[in-house]
Amino acid sequence: MSFDEKIVQLRQLISDSIKPLLSERVIIADAPYYDNIGDILIWRSAVDFLRENGIKLLHSYGAGYFPFPSLDKDITIILTGGGNFGDLWRVFQATRLEIIASYPENRIVMLPQSIFYQEEGLIEKDSELMARHPDLHLFARDQASYDILSRHFNRNHIYLAPDMAFCIDTRLLDRYRHRDIGKTLFLLRSDKELSQDAPNVMQEADVTSDWPIPEKIERIIRNLKRARRISMDLRRYGVPTGIVESAIEICGNRFIRDSLTIKGCEFLEPFSRIVTTRLHTMILSVLLHKPVEYIDNTYCKLSAFAETWLHDLPEVKAYGRN
Repeated sequence: MSFDEKIVQLRQLISDSIKPLLSERVIIADAPYYDNIGDILIWRSAVDFLRENGIKLLHSYGAGYFPFPSLDKDITIILTGGGNFGDLWRVFQATRLEIIASYPENRIVMLPQSIFYQEEGLIEKDSELMARHPDLHLFARDQASYDILSRHFNRNHIYLAPDMAFCIDTRLLDRYRHRDIGKTLFLLRSDKELSQDAPNVMQEADVTSDWPIPEKIERIIRNLKRARRISMDLRRYGVPTGIVESAIEICGNRFIRDSLTIKGCEFLEPFSRIVTTRLHTMILSVLLHKPVEYIDNTYCKLSAFAETWLHDLPEVKAYGRN
């Protein structure tokens, strides 16, 4: 199977499973207003998917910035996908649970996630809370995560679908395909998901780096956090916050979502061989038609995804495997 054939196949699977669940009007409740390029790719792809399918996106609120507005019952709430369902990145799960509890009469669709819990008691607590919502639709993005949903979250509607990033506008990707200069990248994550078994040096790599984040973006994120605090203070005193929240949303869309999507594509563009410890480096490599070798994170989400969706693509393989 070629890169293009695989991308078309996965896009179709996403469309067939997610599109029928969405109403004509939707909001995104937890967009990644932070500096993880992988999560940014999911967000950008979700927006592209909605636009392509004629679905009206009313608002794209940031994770932790959601103002809990009054919503018509026909508006679908979208929770973004990624790798933060569980207890490893608990703040995101806590936000997700609060939104689910606050809108029992709106359909809620969580885009494909990797799922990981260390505490058995916590997974049962989350399951009880989520089971109270009658119209909650949960997507896993690999078979292992789907198995967790099947065991613990089967009182909700559960599905298996590829990562949303495969729905990014191909016109954007075309600019960065077939333009490498023969170098090797070792993308080494620098957070708590880095496995102790992962190498920290690769002799054949021309560049070893995590995703690069421009200082300009870091300043914008800091300023958005300040704006969020101002908005929260105004709400406590009953002052309307619409202007502040609109400004936050516009800055998030333009300066975080679009800028970091392009930054991720530009960063991978020069390389003809990519070795990565991050799932979305693997996914973006496939989208840019680049061979990629993966090294698992702490809970094996890269191999779980590759074995579920990319096993028939010879350009994708585990590092060290011939």
